[in-house]
Amino acid sequence: MTNKEIANTFELLGKIMELHHENPYKIRSYQNAYLILRKLDRPLKDFTHEELLDLKGVGEAIADKITELLKTGHMATLEKYLAKTPPGVVEMLELQGLGPKKIAILWKELGIESPGELMYACNENRLTAHKGFGEKTQHKIIESIVFLQSNQGKYLFTQARHHLQALIRRVQEADPDALAEMTGPLRRGLPVVEKAEMITTCSPDLFNQLDPELLTINKTQAHTLEGRLSGFLPVEIHLTDKKHWASALLTTTGPEHFVKTLPSLKDIPAKKEEDLFHSMAMPYLSPELRDIHGVEKLGKRKLDHLVQSGDLKGLIHCHTTYSDGIHSLSEMAAGAREAGYEYIVITDHSQAAAYANGLKPDRLQEQWKEIDHCNEGRKGFRVLKGIECDILSSGELDYHDQLLSRFEVVIASIHSAFQMDQAKATARLIRAIENPHTHILGHPSGRLFLSREGYPLDYKKIIDACKANQVAIELNANPQRLDLDYSYIPYCIEKEVYISINPDAHNRGSIRDVDYGITAARKGLLPRELCLNAMESESLLRFCRKG
Repeated sequence: MTNKEIANTFELLGKIMELHHENPYKIRSYQNAYLILRKLDRPLKDFTHEELLDLKGVGEAIADKITELLKTGHMATLEKYLAKTPPGVVEMLELQGLGPKKIAILWKELGIESPGELMYACNENRLTAHKGFGEKTQHKIIESIVFLQSNQGKYLFTQARHHLQALIRRVQEADPDALAEMTGPLRRGLPVVEKAEMITTCSPDLFNQLDPELLTINKTQAHTLEGRLSGFLPVEIHLTDKKHWASALLTTTGPEHFVKTLPSLKDIPAKKEEDLFHSMAMPYLSPELRDIHGVEKLGKRKLDHLVQSGDLKGLIHCHTTYSDGIHSLSEMAAGAREAGYEYIVITDHSQAAAYANGLKPDRLQEQWKEIDHCNEGRKGFRVLKGIECDILSSGELDYHDQLLSRFEVVIASIHSAFQMDQAKATARLIRAIENPHTHILGHPSGRLFLSREGYPLDYKKIIDACKANQVAIELNANPQRLDLDYSYIPYCIEKEVYISINPDAHNRGSIRDVDYGITAARKGLLPRELCLNAMESESLLRFCRKG
C-alpha cells in the first residue's frame, strides 16, 4: 500500500467511528494520522517500528495498525466497523459537503442507506423537513451524488501508475530480457484513467504464475490479457515481440485519432519510437503531446521551444513545518538545491488558514530571520521569502498592505467558501488579481480530481485581468490539482500571460511533482519563454516588483 492509501484508511476509520459516535479523542488521533501520513515522502514500508513511533502523532496503537496494513492490506479495527455499517452508508462518506454527523442523521433517523436512496429522497423533497437540510443543502447533495457517480470506475494517474510499476518490476525480475513499459493514457500523462495499461515482450504464461494479490487474469486473447491489479484496478496487458516493439508501443500509447494520422506501422521494424518518427519524416512527438489534435503538423522549431523539466531554474510554492509541511525550511531548501535548482520560494500558508497552522505576523518574522540565515554566505542558491496568501470571501488578501509589501513573492489562493456561481467566483479572483501585491494566482479553479469540482470561472476575464496587472497564473503540479487546466494555456500564450509551474510541495519528495506540471504545460504547448520559474531569481524578482 502507498502512504496515501494507508493515510486514507485512517481517514475512513475516523469517519466511520464518528458515524457510530465513538470516542472523540480516538477519532481525532486517526484524523491526525491521516494528515501526517499522506504527506510523508518516504514509503512507510521502509520505516522501522521505532521510526514510526518517532512520527508526530503516531503512538503504539497507530504504529501497530500501520504495520498491520503493510503486512496484510487490512485493518481489523476498520473491518469491525465496516461489518456493522451498510456499504451504501460508507459510500455516502465520499459525498462532498456531507460530514459523518449529517450522514448519521440521514442513516439513523431517515433510514437512508445509499447514495441512490439519498438521491430519491432529495428528488422527493423529503430532507427539507429536517433541521440542517434546507433547499440549498438538498440541491448541493444532488450535485455531489451526480459527481460521485460520474467518477466511479476512475483512478488518479499516480495511484494507477504506482500499482502498474509494481507489476512491471515483477515482470522484469522474472524475465530480465523482456521489455515492459506502461502505455495508453497513463503513458500520455492523463490525470485520470479508467484502467492501467502495459506492453511487454514476455510470455503470457508468466502472468498466471504471479501472486494473485498482485494480479489476477480474467480474460485472455491473442495479443492482450485483461485482469485486476492489487484486487481493484483494471489492467490491460498488450503482448508483442521485440521486432515490432516500437510500432506496438506507439499504437497502444494512442490516442486513436493520433494513430489514424500516421501511415501503417506494421511492417516497420524498430526498437525505438524515435526511429519510427524518423522513418515517417516527422519530428519526435513525446507521448503527452499526442492528445493534441493537429500536433503532427507542428514543426520541429515550435516543438523545441516547448517547456521541459531542464528549463526550470527554481521552485515556487513550497511549504515547511512553519505551516503544514513535513520538512523544515532548511530541509526543503537542501532538497531543492540537491535537485539542481537555483532558488526556492518558501510559501507557507497565511494566518486565515488556521487548519494549516497559518502564519501570524510574529511567526513570519521568525521565518524571515531563518531565511536570511540560510542565504548568508551562500552562492549559487537562494531562498526567497514568499507566502501563499488566502483570498478572503471579499476578494481581499489575508494580510494588510504594509506586511504584504515585504514579501518577495505572493501567491494568492482560495482555500475556503468554495460555493460560488461564475460571476461571484470571477469577481472574487479579479479583485485579488488587482491587488498590487499579488504576483501569482494560485490553483485558480480549486478543483481536486475525483474529489471536488472546481468553481465556475470566466477564464478569459481572469486571464485578461492577469495580463493587465502583471500577475502570473499557477499551474499547480500536484497530480490531484493540475490547475490551471492545460486547455486554457493557449489563451494565456495569446495574451502573453506567464505560467508558473509549481509543485505545491509539502515535503521534499513532492518537489518532483513539477514533472506532472511540465507534462500538463506541454499539452497546452507552453513555450519556455512564458514559464515564470524558467526565469533566474533576479528576473523573477523584477517581474514581482512590477516595475
